[in-house]
Amino acid sequence: MSRRTVVGRTRLAAFATFAAYAAFALSPATARAGGDAAGTAVGSFLSIGNGTSVLSMAGATLASGNDLAAASWNVASLAHLDALEFSLAHAPLPGGATQDWLAGGGRLGHAGTRWGAQALFHREGDIDGRDAANNPTGTFAVQDIALGASLAQPLGAFVTAGAGIEWVYESYYVTAGSGVSFSTGVRADAGPLGFAIAARHIGGAMHYPNATYDLPAVVAGGVSWTDVAHGLRVNADFEAPSHYYDTARFGGEWLWHERVAFRAGYRLALGAPSDATVSGPTFGIGAGLGTVWMDYSFLLDGGDTGGEHRVGLTFRPGLPARLTAFAPREHSARKPKPVRADAAPVPAPATPAPPSAPQPAPARAATAPATQPPSAAPPASAAPSPPASSMPITRPASVIVMEGETLKSIARRWGTDVTTMMMLNNLVSEQVAVGQRLRIPPASKR
Repeated sequence: MSRRTVVGRTRLAAFATFAAYAAFALSPATARAGGDAAGTAVGSFLSIGNGTSVLSMAGATLASGNDLAAASWNVASLAHLDALEFSLAHAPLPGGATQDWLAGGGRLGHAGTRWGAQALFHREGDIDGRDAANNPTGTFAVQDIALGASLAQPLGAFVTAGAGIEWVYESYYVTAGSGVSFSTGVRADAGPLGFAIAARHIGGAMHYPNATYDLPAVVAGGVSWTDVAHGLRVNADFEAPSHYYDTARFGGEWLWHERVAFRAGYRLALGAPSDATVSGPTFGIGAGLGTVWMDYSFLLDGGDTGGEHRVGLTFRPGLPARLTAFAPREHSARKPKPVRADAAPVPAPATPAPPSAPQPAPARAATAPATQPPSAAPPASAAPSPPASSMPITRPASVIVMEGETLKSIARRWGTDVTTMMMLNNLVSEQVAVGQRLRIPPASKR
């Protein structure tokens, strides 16, 4: 690794760490939203949440997950994205409103830095306009847009951090406003346990021609437990919005045969009136097919609206479908053929071996020309071997861990080190399992 790369990563890590602490410094002292503060901020569409898979677990995902949906709740989870990914979701909301979410992200070259971008489009149902005398003036629509960009970086083998910026625009009939806010987060993984703190929409306000209003900032923390072998994960998050009720979120997921995911959760608004429809259970299911993962979620709010439905799609172009959003290794619908990590693949000979010739009789062998040395030609039954220089060893992009292999032995075999392998594969420890796929870094050029 060059000195410039080390310095660049150090600066980004320092920036991400500073941003995480700034999240709490910038959040107002009254971040515990009680009844007095509820509903006093604009941009309420930002508080609905993105990502169909996450919403089916009641939004509990801060300390787990490595996809774009999880990154929309904690930008530090973006650092766990291991390949180019695109996601979209659509939701018909109560009252005729609709919301659409588009996101994309991936790795910046071969570095550990990840990038992410997302767009949120929200449209309210038609609203009847009236003048001061309560006479109807026609209907108009309310349209909201939020565009965001973010970066995330692993800080060693166990901690990731990220930061993002967001531009928000709201249009009410002939009045419009806009503003900028920030998001940041830090996440740590220690074996099956995960811990995270995150902040969204902080330090921002919406500016209208004659007024300025705060955006709905959120400071949150969460824990998770993951059992990769059995396809299980459980999350518990606590959120303290600046202009809404504190919320506890609980959710879990079970992955069946690496093809179907069953999810459920419950969100509980603390201190909300008993008649407020802001708490309730959530359910969802997901399934993988090829390079596409499809999700559905249902949010039951406890009111008379019948709940909210969401559908989502995730694309991973050029790679097998990622059939789990939390496993620290790639999963494929088709099991790859195992390749021993300690044995270099040997290409087939350039020319096919000639058919075996019958052994000559001893008498005929004695009549062979005496001037021909014994080593002039190989035996007829042996295939000619090309020179060693014409048989380059092909370096695979990934290998499958076989019985008796360790991360250290695999790294030594391919001329790299354990730290690089852990960062490249998003591992939180040196333990690897038989059958696990590990990516191999490109050979260094000298």
